[in-house]
Amino acid sequence: MASYHIRSRDPLLDSSMRASLERRGRELLGLALLAAGVALMLMLASYSPDDPNWMAATDEPAQNWLGRFGAALAAVLLLITGQGAWAIALVLTVWGLRFVAHYGQERALNRLIFAPIAIAIVSVHASTLVPPADWPHSFGLGGLFGDTVLGGLLGVVPVQATSGLKVLSALLAVAMLAMALFVLGCTRRELSRFARFL
Repeated sequence: MASYHIRSRDPLLDSSMRASLERRGRELLGLALLAAGVALMLMLASYSPDDPNWMAATDEPAQNWLGRFGAALAAVLLLITGQGAWAIALVLTVWGLRFVAHYGQERALNRLIFAPIAIAIVSVHASTLVPPADWPHSFGLGGLFGDTVLGGLLGVVPVQATSGLKVLSALLAVAMLAMALFVLGCTRRELSRFARFL
């Protein structure tokens, strides 16, 4: 039986070029996340309940800095998650910075999978807080999701609602801080360096 010698071909890209392309790809992903986070912050900061959105029909121009799209998206996010929408913007911005700076991006997948839980905890904690006098909505600061979950939790706590609310608020604040640090990719080393800096 005849055997044929097949000459192996050189790879299209060498290892250094491939590593460089992977770095640029991560930086590009970081810039996209950073842009999305900043855009979401601008939407939320300029939110007005009078803007045209799917809950309010008006011919007036949108006051939102990102126009009608920003007004509609901000209205939906605030309706569902309330102030928890700011947690979404924070997660996008911090991980965008991490990818651009190549600092801790290897932890992204293991940490970001828990981001919805962290955002939910922020929303429920926001519902335990008293809305300011200029809060324009019938739901609390945690949106409909936060109010619903908080109502369910208060129903199972074996104490009076007022004292149960204070206990839940304190517990949720601790859980919110712990989950935020975890989801944002913080490590003990980073926290100790930050503490030394302070």
